[in-house]
Amino acid sequence: MTQFNFRFQKILELKENEKGFAQIQMADAIKKEEAGHQKSRAITDKLVEAEHLKIQKQQGGVNVGELRKLEMYINQLQEQSMITNRELEFLQGNVTRTQNQLQQKAQEEKTWGNLKEQELSRFQEEKKVQEQNFFDELASTRFYRTSQAITAERG
Repeated sequence: MTQFNFRFQKILELKENEKGFAQIQMADAIKKEEAGHQKSRAITDKLVEAEHLKIQKQQGGVNVGELRKLEMYINQLQEQSMITNRELEFLQGNVTRTQNQLQQKAQEEKTWGNLKEQELSRFQEEKKVQEQNFFDELASTRFYRTSQAITAERG
């Protein structure tokens, strides 16, 4: 009995590998996005803390030089926050892009997998027909021999 041999097996394996690679890329993009969110939260926390400190110092009375330094620090944090937000937008776009690639690769793999399943079903049906024909032939041969034997006995 012959075994099923999918003629496009190499393509199916390639599609499976591409899907796995796309999964790795998406996981990496998600990790980078999460790191970007953490960086943004850290900057926001520093900004809130610095503004709170500024208010305390203004109420408590402080010299103008120290207040200016604090104001410059706050401005620097605001700039970092804007830069980080732009980076986050890029990272979110990257996650979306890798997610779309993963969906495409998964669809391609599914298409080739379905083709394999269809060919396997066709192969199994052909084998069933061949097997049935073989048994039908055996039964016909047996019937013929039996009828010949009966005819010879009567004969």
